Amino acid sequence: MSMAACRSRHALWLLSAVLASLVAGSTAGVYHIVGAGKGWRMPPNKTYYEDWASSRNISIGDKLMFLYRSGVYNIVEVPSRELFDACSMRNVTNRYQRGPTIIELTEPGMRYYFCGVGEHCEVGQKLAIYVCAVAPPPPDEPSAVAAVALISPAGLAACLVAALLIMAL
Repeated sequence: MSMAACRSRHALWLLSAVLASLVAGSTAGVYHIVGAGKGWRMPPNKTYYEDWASSRNISIGDKLMFLYRSGVYNIVEVPSRELFDACSMRNVTNRYQRGPTIIELTEPGMRYYFCGVGEHCEVGQKLAIYVCAVAPPPPDEPSAVAAVALISPAGLAACLVAALLIMAL
């Protein structure tokens, strides 16, 4: 099978999965594109994903969208800060190999993710987030940050098309 055919098949599969999750999934929750426009890649500095997370209010029912290429990056979830800080794969909770990946957050508390490929974690491709039990009240006035964080299903579809185009490059 040619590379173009593989990409087309992968894009069709991804679009189908996202549409199915939109139809079958809860209407509650916010999609957070991890790393914003950069996606899930080697960061420009060690605090890139920490900085990204610090400006987010993440709650139960929200979804983390990791945009990455399969085989180049992955996502490893570990249960503790110690394992996260050490980039240790001793006690992996979940591992995601096929990108892009959407993870629905169903429980409150800390969540720890990193890339388990090579030295990616050590150079900062890692994300620690706190999942709140209750979503914060909506702001009185929409802000630019809120507009970026809250993505409608149509906006999500547009983001995914853009992500697929980026990944095809």
